[in-house]
Amino acid sequence: MIYRYVPLLKAKAGEITALDNLTASHRARILPVVHIGETLSPNFGKKLSAAWGGQPLAIDGSFNHGHTGSTASFVNLIQALRSDGTPTMPSVNPSDPAAYVAAVGVLKNPQGLVMKSSLATLASSYGWIGQQGWSPQEIDLVIDLKHVAAIDPQTFSGYVLSVLHQGAQALSLFRSVTLASAAAPKDHGSLAYGPNRVPRTDWQLWQSTYQLSPVKLDYGDYCTGHPDLTEPPGAAMANATVSARYTLDTDWLVIKGRSTGGVHGQPMAVQYASHATTISTDPNFGGIPSCWADGRVQHAASGGQGMGSRQKWAEIAANRHISLVADRLP
Repeated sequence: MIYRYVPLLKAKAGEITALDNLTASHRARILPVVHIGETLSPNFGKKLSAAWGGQPLAIDGSFNHGHTGSTASFVNLIQALRSDGTPTMPSVNPSDPAAYVAAVGVLKNPQGLVMKSSLATLASSYGWIGQQGWSPQEIDLVIDLKHVAAIDPQTFSGYVLSVLHQGAQALSLFRSVTLASAAAPKDHGSLAYGPNRVPRTDWQLWQSTYQLSPVKLDYGDYCTGHPDLTEPPGAAMANATVSARYTLDTDWLVIKGRSTGGVHGQPMAVQYASHATTISTDPNFGGIPSCWADGRVQHAASGGQGMGSRQKWAEIAANRHISLVADRLP
């Protein structure tokens, strides 16, 4: 059985570059769900369509709708992607406002849609689908557990499986079912300066669950990020540490740096070059054929130019993570 990867991504330039530089074999196993944040770049749709090359994806505009009170960015992005030849589905949650759900209903055809649900609302979501006049056969269901870093994956998988078995008959009607969660830290405040190993609890939870699931259970996560789409204030970013994230088989290697200002501040480019050396000399570095991100790390470690910005390292983190998951999935 071949499993699909559903990365839950942010509508950012770094994610576009990460997707654009995936190998063909990794692309074939992925259905991205892209979430619009507080704002959306006017050129995002064109760039995403060019990067993803006409393969299916989904757009979630619920957070943006809650922030702006409008579905315009959501509707316009899906229409722009479709006009460029990218099969694009809307993403919806039964708890979303009526105006957003109505927009999803208009956009549902011809590709169908992605529906997200928590474990707690999964049973009631079956009836909600019927109330909208929709069919499970046109829906890719994502059971979204949000942030699970603090849980014991083996213990929690028992609860997840009990819910799946209770709803097995209804779940079997969906086009696909994905178990998604997040475990990467929201920020680096609790980490020690220098290299840290952070367990990929989201991956461990899926591994403890999928073989015992009553339905085929694809894998989803929030990549190296966090489910919260709220933008940090400018002052927070100005004082943020210069840090890097690199995905390994069971952990993230998170290197916490210093801020660029203050008594102990160091230039961003200097810190990223040091981080690149730490990552590239780690015994678990690499291990994925033709991984673009690994080449970028080696370029930075060897003194290559143009590698000293946060966006470059967001691109590296996302591409490495997506490549590794797509490579390691059964």
